Amino acid sequence: MSSRLITVYEDRTTRLELSDKEKQNIIALKELWGSQNLILQADGSLLLKHYVGFIFRNGTRLQILPKVFASGPVEKSSEEFEKGKAINLLLRLLSYSGFLNIKEIPDPISVETYQNDLLEIFISIFINQFNKLFNREIHRSYQPYEENMQFIKGRILFSQTIKENAFRKHLHYVGYEEFTINNPLNRIIKTTMLRLISQTQVARNKKALKLALIHLEEVEPINLYPGIFKEVKFNRLNQNYRPLFNMAKMFYYNHQPGQTEGDEFTFTFLVPLNHLFEHYIYKLLDNSEISGPGFYQVNHHKPQKYLASRNGKGTFKLEPDITLIKDKSVNAILDAKYKNPMKGSDVSVLQSDIYQMLAYAVAYHCPSIYLVYPFFIDNEITDTELANYNIITSAGNISLKVIQLDIIDDKPEEIQVQLERHLRG
Repeated sequence: MSSRLITVYEDRTTRLELSDKEKQNIIALKELWGSQNLILQADGSLLLKHYVGFIFRNGTRLQILPKVFASGPVEKSSEEFEKGKAINLLLRLLSYSGFLNIKEIPDPISVETYQNDLLEIFISIFINQFNKLFNREIHRSYQPYEENMQFIKGRILFSQTIKENAFRKHLHYVGYEEFTINNPLNRIIKTTMLRLISQTQVARNKKALKLALIHLEEVEPINLYPGIFKEVKFNRLNQNYRPLFNMAKMFYYNHQPGQTEGDEFTFTFLVPLNHLFEHYIYKLLDNSEISGPGFYQVNHHKPQKYLASRNGKGTFKLEPDITLIKDKSVNAILDAKYKNPMKGSDVSVLQSDIYQMLAYAVAYHCPSIYLVYPFFIDNEITDTELANYNIITSAGNISLKVIQLDIIDDKPEEIQVQLERHLRG
């Protein structure tokens, strides 16, 4: 019996009708997720914070998506719309920021054909990447072999020959290399496919995996363990296979905090949403026109310094999300937060966030600081700039701008233009 897909949104409570098995599997994640980030109430209300991605564990299929509505769609008919928007947003964030080192992500129509199921979409990306690479360049490499044989092939291993063939003078223990498709990289890929084919519930994926396995008939499956991934060495001849290898490794290691790797009944991929959004904004700026010689040096999580000192040692470590440096001075500091700064038609920024930014401004002698949020579809204010605060200090005035970016519908180059306009202004 196929498992149903449960979809929830990060930091939004969802009321669910869960079976006892599903409840047990979700509660079992508490130790890994953190009790403050996973709350399951008696009535089936589930709240998951911090991470987005998917979990397929012991028959329970759960995906956690980023919110695109602040409070959820009003009409039932809008639920699939939100799900599609959220999945496409997540794929763009993963691809552009480099968390998922694949540039060819599915378009919205393709996402629907995979039933808006993130795991199935990852499987489709994996198999499509394999077909694209294998049809263009079959990966073969020289592999060392040792064998006891009658004919000499390669070189004779004399110590082994003496040890193995003391009374079999017609045999020679030899070592040789063979240019073959049956190498560690292809064996890892085939084994991953065999695992995926037993878990996919989409006929299109199952068919594609079966066809791909035909290309790997000569390749032997392998027992996956951490050491086998270290045996794969990349060079200019197989470099194109690195993203595919990384996806196979992802499926094996089950990317989530604390998850034991190598569980063939578990597939997970979880990333911190706030960190993902922050990295996306950094990449946008680093790839923009304001980055480079004569403009700004765009830094991620540096420079680091301490707000204060005690007994000659630094304390209260500061690590800004993004800094823009020019002429060795920090000209601007940006802090990205994936949450909604709006309450109705009012801007509602937490005082703790303001104090955090003020500490950055004081420590780095920076006159311009920015709080960057995503735009949510049901926000009443659609302007990029939500607020501009003037903070007066004895060391000079500090400008704090609160901005929201439409990362749901706007293309990266459009968002770059918006950021550049505010940073230059």
